[in-house]
Amino acid sequence: MAREQLGICAEANLHGSYLLCNALDGQEAMLRQKLARIPQMLQRLSEHFSEAMLTGIVAVSSHYWDHLYPWHRPDGLQAFPESQSEYFSVQHSTVDLLIQVRSDRLDVIHIVLQQIYQLIIPNVEVVEHLSSFRYLDGRQLTGFLDVPFNPRGLRRRQVALVEDARSTRFAGSSYLHFHRLVLDQKHWLQLNTTQQEEIMGYRKIDGKAIAGDTIDESSHYACCLATQGGEYSLLQQNMPFATLKQQGSLQLSFSADSQAFTKQWQHRLGLTQPRIYDSLLDFCRIDLAAAFFVPSLSYIEAAARGEFASTTSDLLK
Repeated sequence: MAREQLGICAEANLHGSYLLCNALDGQEAMLRQKLARIPQMLQRLSEHFSEAMLTGIVAVSSHYWDHLYPWHRPDGLQAFPESQSEYFSVQHSTVDLLIQVRSDRLDVIHIVLQQIYQLIIPNVEVVEHLSSFRYLDGRQLTGFLDVPFNPRGLRRRQVALVEDARSTRFAGSSYLHFHRLVLDQKHWLQLNTTQQEEIMGYRKIDGKAIAGDTIDESSHYACCLATQGGEYSLLQQNMPFATLKQQGSLQLSFSADSQAFTKQWQHRLGLTQPRIYDSLLDFCRIDLAAAFFVPSLSYIEAAARGEFASTTSDLLK
């Protein structure tokens, strides 16, 4: 039975850290070995620091997948959608790897990142090191609860993990879209609560949706759910980030369906219905975006053992 990376469906933490890396030329064989060791490292340190709720993931970008794992490609794995919209633009990234570490202890994250860094630095260039934190009772810096419509309980696994019936080889894996959303907090805070709730589509205090007959079709809530067929088919792990000059959210969307994010994203950009787009985007910009695949532990370990290579030369690709 396939074993998923435990960070996919883990509950929220107090702190998060993210390494965005580009692989150095010709390092694929060595990286296959080292990436398989990172989940083992996380498991070992999670047991050592049992109260820290340590978890994490290793993800491979859509464009680097065929270099690292040339034998099989997940169905529908594509780059972050480069949809053009008159309302919004996205700056895309071409990073090869994403390593996420989350914990309730910041010192534990530091220990883990140091070990990961020492392991992989001969083989990669670290492009970005990002950090995030839990804000109040799970809110974004808009002041609103983050994704109150996120799947809960067993539904999280159903939404995020590829089922064996869909793909035996990639069971327990997940499609991941990552982006950094920068909030125009100055202009957002000039709105009163009623105006903010109209944009979000749900109440600021408790996250409950505004009554259906008054909710705006261009609200964040309506646009996120418009393509979901009644049940939200993304599992989001969003956490705020902030410096003195810039603040916003690091957003990770996991799904068992390769097209779920793209369909939602196109609707949010106003590409599916004229003049209807996510009005929250009027107060945001995205300066970093990439699509990844989070392979199961079973797949990572099998690839590291060379089980998929038909010849010795395959391993050196």
